Amino acid sequence: MNANFSLISLGCARTLVDSEAMVQSIQSVGFTLVAEGTTESITVLNTCSFIQAAIDETESNIERLIDQKNQGHIRYICVVGCYPSRFKPEVLEEKYPQVDLWCTTRDEATLHTRMAKRIFNQKYTPHTTKPYTKISPSHYAYLKISEGCDNWCAFCTIPKIRGTHRSKSIAAIREDAKRQMAMGAKELIIVAEDTTAWGEDIYGTPCLETLLDGLRDLDAWIRLMYIFPARVTPKLIHAIATTPNVIPYIDMPIQHVNTELLSRMNRRHDKAFLENIITDMRAAIPHLALRTTFICGFPGETDDHVHEICDFLDTHTIDHIGCFTYSPEPNTRAYTYGETVPESVRRERVSRIMDHHFRQRGDRQLRRLGETVILLYEGNGCGRSVYEAPDVDNVIRLDIPNPPYQPGDMIAVRLTGVSGIDFIGKPVDA
Repeated sequence: MNANFSLISLGCARTLVDSEAMVQSIQSVGFTLVAEGTTESITVLNTCSFIQAAIDETESNIERLIDQKNQGHIRYICVVGCYPSRFKPEVLEEKYPQVDLWCTTRDEATLHTRMAKRIFNQKYTPHTTKPYTKISPSHYAYLKISEGCDNWCAFCTIPKIRGTHRSKSIAAIREDAKRQMAMGAKELIIVAEDTTAWGEDIYGTPCLETLLDGLRDLDAWIRLMYIFPARVTPKLIHAIATTPNVIPYIDMPIQHVNTELLSRMNRRHDKAFLENIITDMRAAIPHLALRTTFICGFPGETDDHVHEICDFLDTHTIDHIGCFTYSPEPNTRAYTYGETVPESVRRERVSRIMDHHFRQRGDRQLRRLGETVILLYEGNGCGRSVYEAPDVDNVIRLDIPNPPYQPGDMIAVRLTGVSGIDFIGKPVDA
């Protein structure tokens, strides 16, 4: 049997960070990573189970892998991450007996040794260290600064799946950052379940600003994602505004704006607090791009609450938004609430809010035409500026044939047009 394995990573950027770490440890005990559907005898599936849609995607992939195993294309299936963390082992083993190894998020550090024992029938034996293998683009990297979450939002399963919040040290984060930069990363994207909780378990109080100061000498864009509104302080806003390599972009999921619903969600702040911190951020951080997400159809939400979101967007500029239907999840507080909103109504509310946003966004994009930005080239004639995050925001499409650039190149680009949600741009020196 060959020792080749493939890896499938489902879910968010935080899972992708975990997947990349798995690749390094699995290769350290004698396995070799290959592309899916080539020469692998083992497939590792790193999963998500945050909401029912993610569970459905995971189970669809498990069933597809079982079919491949039954047809003799692969010999072993290892399922890792959030999905086996959410369900009892005996339930999973009965449902999918063809899976050879289950590994929860708490056991991911031992996945490589368990694979070696299961597949090679041997205990962990260190092999020659292989070069670090990237499974994501080299010109940017996600830095996961902590694990777990203590917020216990009423709709969320993450604390049960991922456990309590644990911060990584500044030294460990810097080591990861420098490794990624050595492989070509020009942008470091800070992620966690709640980035603003960083440091609480180390220093006794949340202090993301301390970490930013510890990264200020790095020659890369630093982009902040997953900011929890209730932990935003004047000190943090000042740090974002004055740390030279922290770019003017903040991803801050607010989920709703109605004070009563925010309380039912256990978000630890009210609408007035949101309005104040957004005002303070925009006053302190010139040209700030804000991204957020909303949940539609949370128990008790009414049509008036949706109008309240639209009015909020009219008053407070949000550059990028994502909007999702509420997913009732067992073992969450909100699962016990009454006042269920029908699925069709949830979907209609998502469409209404997104339509409202896109009308505003189109007007703002037209006002930006003629502006010059620095573009991080990503290939295929596209790139991003500091105002767009990968995978979730728009891109800037270059209006030249066969762009002579490589991923990671920085290019001055003038915005000349709009296509859908994307900008069209032309290199200044073209």
